Amino acid sequence: MSSADVLVLDNVSEGVWRAFHEDRGSRRRDHRAHWDRWTRAQRLGAPAAGPPAEEALVRGEALRLRGEHVEAIEALGAAALARAAKQVSEHDFVLLLADRDGVVVRSDGGAGFREEARRVRLIEGASWGEAVRGTNAIGTAAAEARPTVVLGRGHFGRRYHGLACFAAPVLDVRGEVVAVVDATSRVENARPEVGRAVLGAAGVLTELLRLEAYASAGGTVLRALVRAVERSRDAAVLVEAPGRVATANGAARSLLSGRLAGGPVDAIGIGWPALVAEAIAPSPGGREVRTVDGARLRLRAEPVLGARGEALAVLAHLEPSRRPAPALARDPFGRIFARDAALRQAIDWARLVAESDLPVMLLAETGSGKELFAHAIHDASPRAQGPFVALNCGAVAPSLLESELFGYAPGAFTGAAPGGRTGLLHAASGGTLFLDEVAEMPLAMQAALLRVLETGAYHRVGDPKPERCDVRVICATCRDLDRAVADGSFRQDLFYRLKGAAVRLPALRDREDRLPLARHLLAERAARAGWRDEASLSPEAEALVAQHPWPGNVRELLSVIDVSLVTARGAGSRVIDVAHLPLDLRAVTPPARAAAPAEGGALRRAEADALRRALAAHGGNVSAAARELGVARSTLYRMARRNGVDLGK
Repeated sequence: MSSADVLVLDNVSEGVWRAFHEDRGSRRRDHRAHWDRWTRAQRLGAPAAGPPAEEALVRGEALRLRGEHVEAIEALGAAALARAAKQVSEHDFVLLLADRDGVVVRSDGGAGFREEARRVRLIEGASWGEAVRGTNAIGTAAAEARPTVVLGRGHFGRRYHGLACFAAPVLDVRGEVVAVVDATSRVENARPEVGRAVLGAAGVLTELLRLEAYASAGGTVLRALVRAVERSRDAAVLVEAPGRVATANGAARSLLSGRLAGGPVDAIGIGWPALVAEAIAPSPGGREVRTVDGARLRLRAEPVLGARGEALAVLAHLEPSRRPAPALARDPFGRIFARDAALRQAIDWARLVAESDLPVMLLAETGSGKELFAHAIHDASPRAQGPFVALNCGAVAPSLLESELFGYAPGAFTGAAPGGRTGLLHAASGGTLFLDEVAEMPLAMQAALLRVLETGAYHRVGDPKPERCDVRVICATCRDLDRAVADGSFRQDLFYRLKGAAVRLPALRDREDRLPLARHLLAERAARAGWRDEASLSPEAEALVAQHPWPGNVRELLSVIDVSLVTARGAGSRVIDVAHLPLDLRAVTPPARAAAPAEGGALRRAEADALRRALAAHGGNVSAAARELGVARSTLYRMARRNGVDLGK
């Protein structure tokens, strides 16, 4: 099957199947999808061996009445079912149509497998619900409303371990399961073409039911669409049950950044039940909604009703909500001290990006203020009233990162909280999720993050049901992502998804405002430390600050200032002199060699000295030297090239 939402329960070993039925939980983590479904079947009371041959059969009048429930499907889709039966019979499969409870009402094809199908009760009147036969493609597809493949020992009941089953649900206009199409044969006959035939037939039947429902609505649909055209200056969106955007006009696509047709109604900031309620009983003046991009809109809705009064669709009209802007709004980027041209340029770009809902990638060395920038982008965005949630991907064990980010279902793993737990994506709903050191994220998690960015969907660990999130993602890294993509440690598709809204922050050694920044931070930290008098730097200390390469960037500068304030206060001085600076800073940049702040040669010499000292202290070990200097390995290599330092010596 080709659908991304297909559940596949493959043919596990006899040992795995026996481990479950003998209540040995050690295999649970390896086969979580199987274990979860088998547990459900066990709770429903399904027998491990499968029911006796004559049990679970519906006969006579009862079977005829069940057939009436799906007779419309058979009438509308006779050609599609006949075509699918022919396709699967070529591979020795029998095609079955079951009702929403899993009772088979039609059987076609099968070729050489047909007699064996009768023996295992793949016949009209047989119930294949999970409560009767445990985990199987028909019953599980009906229970979860998703295409399902069950092969061999993926079945709960031993009696069915020789079978390969492909099933897909048929949905009505409300998105509810009304029937299941299934193809079954021996497990050795399993092949993807059979799955595609079943999925195609179920898709055709679902579409035919939708068209039939619209036809029963008569002129209502036509009148609604005509009104949409007549009001083409409005942003108009047609949403079909059970919450899929069918079409939108140009004004709506412009207002909602174009991400509409084929997507969920959540994009316009309201769920399907609430949208139907608003259409049937409108709020005076319309209802205010907040979109996934954070925009506030005013919504007016009109229902499109079927012959029995059910809502087939809703025509939604949207316009910007006119809310008074707060007076004297504070500039979110005002907290960032910036008298450097490159940094001001980064702020201007970040301010522009903040107004959208695009994911942002902050590229900067460690200690450069990435989280401060992320906070500013959040506060400058339409999501400012929502939460800001931060996670350092490099500080969480890879095995725990998935459950930390996505959360987990009850009993998902040993030691899990009995009630399960929501993750940081849920905690950040309506706001911003900041992922620092995202390049340290394992490749599998990078794929999951890409899915979140593109669809807004994710799964809690151990939970088959998809969750949706409404978050803006900001990522940050100090690593060279081009190199990480080249060596395969960072996904190229994720890199390009994030690269368009990248913000590069200059390292402190490259900033023109090092001294003004040091003076600003000194005044700020002195006030925080309770100094009554103003603190200042001596000319010699300022020269040293200007020359130092600051491998730890602003974080290192803050640490130096904090230490110096304590030392100067102990000496009874209001002026920070060289003697008050940390010893390691004086060792890296001797005062005797201090030069004018703007002298580039002195800065380069100081950086080269720091690099050589770190390499010498660690016997030429690049990783250890990078850790001592507080920079990434890639940054250390750039420092070496810039200063002509041979890392081989």
